[in-house]
Amino acid sequence: MLSLARTLAVRTILVLGVAAGMLVPAHLAAAQSTDATLEEWTAGTFNQPTYITNAGDDRLFVVEQPGTVQVVADANAPEAGSELFLDLTDRVGSDGTEQGLLSIEFPPDSHDNNVVYASYSDLNGDSVISRFDLSEDSLTADPATEQIVLTQPQPFQNHNGGLILFGPDDMLYIGFGDGGSQGDPDGNGQDPSTWLGKLLRIDVNPANLAEGEGYAVPEDNPFLDDPDAAPEVWMNGLRNPWRFAFDAEGTMIAVADVGQNQIEEVTILPFEDAAGANLGWNIMEGSTCYQPSDCDTSGLTLPSVEYTHEEGGCSVTGGEFSGDAYVYADFCSGLLWVATQDDAGSWSVSTPIETGLGPSSFGLGGDGTVYLGDRASGTIYRVVLNP
Repeated sequence: MLSLARTLAVRTILVLGVAAGMLVPAHLAAAQSTDATLEEWTAGTFNQPTYITNAGDDRLFVVEQPGTVQVVADANAPEAGSELFLDLTDRVGSDGTEQGLLSIEFPPDSHDNNVVYASYSDLNGDSVISRFDLSEDSLTADPATEQIVLTQPQPFQNHNGGLILFGPDDMLYIGFGDGGSQGDPDGNGQDPSTWLGKLLRIDVNPANLAEGEGYAVPEDNPFLDDPDAAPEVWMNGLRNPWRFAFDAEGTMIAVADVGQNQIEEVTILPFEDAAGANLGWNIMEGSTCYQPSDCDTSGLTLPSVEYTHEEGGCSVTGGEFSGDAYVYADFCSGLLWVATQDDAGSWSVSTPIETGLGPSSFGLGGDGTVYLGDRASGTIYRVVLNP
């Protein structure tokens, strides 16, 4: 088993001030290390932030779990406040802690740019990916224009995944968990016929769709010729890929998969090698056998970095690339790491930064700035990676 304690790079850390379990406000004492600085962007402004993103300009969008999206007109002037961009509270179900409005995504220039995509749990608890038209001035999205792209029934309230991202190939990638409960009772992670426990890859460019279609299956998807596999599947063997990320150059993908009882993991792969990868769940939990009686690791892709619950928390919050580094955190412990790759291709991580937060998600501004959201307080932070 890869041990985080054995792979930590030796770096000097100044831990974020914590006294009696209380976080010192970041504008008074930011978390700093030789790797990163955590700076307060807005304090207590948002309601259970689940995602942060941009539309390729100065605006910053904050997704709120109960079903709304707020927009700050200028990410460099958050003191001006936010405005409501999209309200889906009439159709979003958020009774479960992993349900709700989970992400939005704006299309690339090659697509119709007058729309936004959203991923949410509906009132029945099932996953919905939809498209909404923007207003003429692009300042709001209209809930009445919803066009459902696809839906995925969810057998349990947890492990919904929920992130949607356009990849470097302009295809839409969708992360779905294994369906929930514990231990993947239905074996979805290794079942090629279901979307559960998978990353999907679909084409939603209207120019490529027949009338009435929500999406098309790309002709180069890795399982297209497998009669036993769902053609939309791009990567399998996942438990709950709450967050994944592509680097700015489109050469890498990082998938952070929430563990079961012992291990949290991040797998970072060259984008060109990731299609068809099997990350191992529920044969493996991280690099450790989850089913010792049937633990054949042949054909599996094991994590690039991992940590045990004894070492660092209980639920990995996947992060973002910043230059050549990848930053991520743990929702339970609030620890934050910076991962870097050596010349041999191996990934190692910094000494963890104690933030005292409950990081629910990371996101990017239009200028590449990395942001972190604290679900409990509604505060958003900038994450600055130091040279």
